[in-house]
Amino acid sequence: MANLKSIVGGEIIGYTEMLADARDVAIERMVAEAHQRDADAIINVRFTTSSIMGNASEILAYGTAVKLKS
Repeated sequence: MANLKSIVGGEIIGYTEMLADARDVAIERMVAEAHQRDADAIINVRFTTSSIMGNASEILAYGTAVKLKS
């Protein structure tokens, strides 16, 4: 069905949901890394997506972990 939608157009809802879940996991990993570094915040957050093979993509979330003065 996904192949048909890619030909005729339209949203592939299952794929959209999977990408949203992947984005959430990427954010969770970024936040966990910032906590390990004892950061107070993450600034300049960006996302990037790339195709890694035929029917697979990756989502990366990155930013700068900062420590605020107390």
